[in-house]
Amino acid sequence: MNLGSFYTPEFIVEIAYKMLEKVANLSEFTLLDSSCGYGDFFTKNLKYIGADIDEIALQKVSPKIRKFYTNSLLNLNRAKFDIKNNEKLIIIGNPPYNDKTSIIRNKIKQDLFEIDKELIYRDLGISFLRSYAVLEPEFVCVLHPLSYLIKQTNFKALAKFRANYRLIDDLIISSEIFTPNSSTFFPIIIALYEKNSLGMDFKFIKKYKFKTYEGTKFSLNDFDFITNYVKKYPNPRDTRKEVAFFHTLRDINALKRNQTFMSKPSSNSIKVFAENLKYYCYIHHFKQFASKLPYYFGNLDIFIDNAKFLKISDEFLDLKPKPIITNYFDKLFKEYV
Repeated sequence: MNLGSFYTPEFIVEIAYKMLEKVANLSEFTLLDSSCGYGDFFTKNLKYIGADIDEIALQKVSPKIRKFYTNSLLNLNRAKFDIKNNEKLIIIGNPPYNDKTSIIRNKIKQDLFEIDKELIYRDLGISFLRSYAVLEPEFVCVLHPLSYLIKQTNFKALAKFRANYRLIDDLIISSEIFTPNSSTFFPIIIALYEKNSLGMDFKFIKKYKFKTYEGTKFSLNDFDFITNYVKKYPNPRDTRKEVAFFHTLRDINALKRNQTFMSKPSSNSIKVFAENLKYYCYIHHFKQFASKLPYYFGNLDIFIDNAKFLKISDEFLDLKPKPIITNYFDKLFKEYV
């Protein structure tokens, strides 16, 4: 497993500061980056604390910065970073996520997975978001995959964080900024959260109007998703007789990578029944056109205009592209892009 090493470009750092400066006088706060790497966010004349498990990276951070060589997910509390309980705190940075971190040596990779029990999750980025709630900052301004918010399983995993913080500003950028040679790009959100006892529920997220670097806006409530009509995951307990098998659905990016209909069942196959076959045929066709969609839709579920689809649904049973299907997707995508 290559955990990699990424710099945060200066223009991204500046976007984060512009968000913060709209809501806070930064000179009144201590700014903590608990996964600071080389210290990309330490660009202003402010009170900073930097921490990282990568000792080599920390050596590159300015000696003017108060630094801690430590695992920020282990034995976590304010005292660990010499932060007083009444100290006004902001957390900033670009924490590790999706198995990509600032760590470059095998020993560090092993040490990193010693994590406080309440912070453990399969994705380190969610572990870091959980850690911020423990430190109780007034604001959090960090980069993380948009999927942490718009996928319900990930959102539920945020638990204490989403119960005590609310998204108040954002900008979505492409992972291409960090991994330009990747075959698929996914949306990363520069997210500003404020401490708020109301927190966030998923209804709040569905209504929230996300902004993209390209100048567009969208909310989950704008879409009718295919999950309203079919299953995304294997359904082995369903005893009905299937007519076909289909690969597990995760999001649009996963659809681009994976097959659709499967000749044989496997642990990743969904049973398709006669009554919903047309919808799975729709997904098969959606895959053929998905490359036309912008990166910021990559973590969305497959979407549909169900009323228009039902009028021509029989056409989708033929898995070869037809002009009527091309026209449908051209109009569907034009509505959102």
